[in-house]
Amino acid sequence: MRYLIRSIKKFIIPSLILLLLLTAALTVFCFITVKNTAVCNRIEIWIEACDYVDFFLPLAVCLAFTPFFYFINRKGFLRYASVRAGRKRYLLTHFLAAAVCTVLVVLVAYYATLCISLNMTPETLVTENRLFDYVFGEYEVNHPYLFGLAWCFYKGVVATLFVLFGNLLALHTDNLFVSVLGPFVYCMAENLITSLLNLPMYSIMTTYVLNRLSPSCMHVHNYLIGCLTYIVITMAIILIIRRKKENVNVRN
Repeated sequence: MRYLIRSIKKFIIPSLILLLLLTAALTVFCFITVKNTAVCNRIEIWIEACDYVDFFLPLAVCLAFTPFFYFINRKGFLRYASVRAGRKRYLLTHFLAAAVCTVLVVLVAYYATLCISLNMTPETLVTENRLFDYVFGEYEVNHPYLFGLAWCFYKGVVATLFVLFGNLLALHTDNLFVSVLGPFVYCMAENLITSLLNLPMYSIMTTYVLNRLSPSCMHVHNYLIGCLTYIVITMAIILIIRRKKENVNVRN
């Protein structure tokens, strides 16, 4: 536990920067939405504002937490640390530290702006409440604070999948550009492919963007299938990259 806390401290600065940027962006979009969008419930202000930020979330979290793993590998510190603490233990501890920071940052940034939006006064209100048609619509309307807390935590967990993929790319590709952009590019490509196949409900983006698709398309299991598909495909990509790297090392 002491070593984990020390590892978390290494991510404090990027965590604070990411927290400020996410909170500021979400707050700005909340104020834009409340002025320009007709809503039936205050939580819709937050949902609409999140759409703009969610698009860049895979890139934002990787920009904050992936460079650390690239530089410790690039500069040979990982090899030195492996002798003292063991490579697996060292990496697992820092992976966990990055995951904890990711969840906390995403949770605090999104939930804080949810609380702000729930206390805003919309410019235009409509009587038709469309939220009840969605999977979690009843909770969104009747228990917005409790639902928001659970959803923000879940969004933070999904964000850790992006960070994990980026960190593994940093360790196996030795390319910071690929490592940071990899999860974001994957999300864009997967979103395009699932749309062309008429399967957008299984996209990883659909799993963390609230009410992204029409109510008839979404069910509770879609959120799990999207994440599982992402894990399987990204781990397969890492294994392929690792195998190719090992073959190159053997030849040299």
